[in-house]
Amino acid sequence: MHGRVKVRTTEEEKLRKEKERQEKLKVFKNVMQKIHHKRQQHEYDKELLELTGKVLVSNPDIYTLWNIRREILEQIRKSKSDEEELTKLFNDELGVTEYCLKINPKSYCAWHQREWVLTTRSDPDWKKELNLCNTYLKLDERNFHTWDYRRFVVSQCKPPLQDEFDFTTEKLLDNFSNYSAWHYRSKMLLQLYPDVEGGRPIQDKHHKHELKMVQNAAFTDPDDTSAWFYQRWLLGAVKTVTSLVVCTVTQMKTTVAFSKQVSHNYVQSKTRIFFDNVAINGDWISCNGNNHDCLWIFKHNVTINDDIDVKVEYEDEYEGHYVLKCVKYKPFIYIGKSEICFQNKYSQPVIEELNEQLESCRQLLLLEPDNKWTLLTTTVFLHCINAKLYHNEAIVNIKNLKNLDEQRAGYYNDLISKWNIENQLPLDYEYENLVFRPSFSDKLTSLPHLQYYSFCEIIDLSNQYLSSNILPSLKYLQHCKILILRNNKLHTLKGFPSIELEKLDIQGNEDISEEELENFKKNHDFITIFN
Repeated sequence: MHGRVKVRTTEEEKLRKEKERQEKLKVFKNVMQKIHHKRQQHEYDKELLELTGKVLVSNPDIYTLWNIRREILEQIRKSKSDEEELTKLFNDELGVTEYCLKINPKSYCAWHQREWVLTTRSDPDWKKELNLCNTYLKLDERNFHTWDYRRFVVSQCKPPLQDEFDFTTEKLLDNFSNYSAWHYRSKMLLQLYPDVEGGRPIQDKHHKHELKMVQNAAFTDPDDTSAWFYQRWLLGAVKTVTSLVVCTVTQMKTTVAFSKQVSHNYVQSKTRIFFDNVAINGDWISCNGNNHDCLWIFKHNVTINDDIDVKVEYEDEYEGHYVLKCVKYKPFIYIGKSEICFQNKYSQPVIEELNEQLESCRQLLLLEPDNKWTLLTTTVFLHCINAKLYHNEAIVNIKNLKNLDEQRAGYYNDLISKWNIENQLPLDYEYENLVFRPSFSDKLTSLPHLQYYSFCEIIDLSNQYLSSNILPSLKYLQHCKILILRNNKLHTLKGFPSIELEKLDIQGNEDISEEELENFKKNHDFITIFN
């Protein structure tokens, strides 16, 4: 009909678009062939810059073309061109990257090229780059590429940290759901407000302020995870001290276990063992053959008598000095154990704030009982405030979380194992006992803090839910004689460590094949194996 715009059918439109695509592809291939030919001929000239630029403004993520452009600019720079020409070329290159970023603000290649230009030229304008970051973060305050680039720019021009900290506040008030802003804020918080006198990562005043701020963010949108993660980081920002937890001396072996992994240099410089008040010389060997380990074997040539005085002197990373006296448990066996405490140590003002926020979380749970983040945060607060007092409630909450968040059931099971072990360990260390067996009803799915039980001769892990993944960690049981792994979930014995056992009970692990079991017995004929 006259006077009406013809509307193409779906098929016609499809054919038209396919024709356009083929034409563009043909042009693209021709240009790329020319680019590669010129590169092979080492024709690093301005024509090659123009050709690569034409392709990149349409598709900024062809990394090879950015490499070629860097090669060209390096070639021109080394040819001793005048500074004015170089400045123009670098400015043009920044212009190309800026154009590409308008097409794709999340282009890794374009941001990287811009960073290269700024560090290669002699006259970078860092203030301009900081303003560019401001512009892009106004367009998308959550673009982590821009935040990464901003951190790079700040590392070069070093503006006042307080200004950057205030900038994150501004962006978070615009939108709390901003992982990058929270992360950047955490880095500056530690630099701006460390508690030097108290030895804590953050001053109490600012620790409380951040906890209040992040609570407001979390309660504004309980389903947003960014604030919850920052809150978890704040709760972990406490003073931690590396402790020497147990020293075991026998005629066969001397070992020392630490609360966390330490380096060879660390244990060698900060630990000394004395027999009858005489410092013993020897070599420290990692239990697992690594440079960092939490259990170290002390090789020495001294004969262990049945009546000697054994002690360990130790210095922590804060230059605190400790003396651990070893007690005779059995003939020729001396063990020294420290007081064990896994409780995070917060200042009283921070504890008061945590109690207030715990109450707020309880109220929010009444309104949204199925919100997993609120329930998890409530549970973490309980653990942080007083892990021993609230242990049972925390474990019940974790079991509820397994039902609410089935995809992370494995994580919750391992957390239950960890908190149960941490609850039992201080009690075990009060008694002169060389046996470890779980005293709780929940099944173990992992073996955290196993180095704490390195002194035990009998380890009973029967009737748990342990898989073969735990086998390498059994290396920490350097003094174990009897190991009971009956009725677990072992499916293979690959990874079983070389430890000097006398008896091993692996009955009830039905997924282990007969063939593997027979081979294992042949290779471990010095062990009495029950299967």
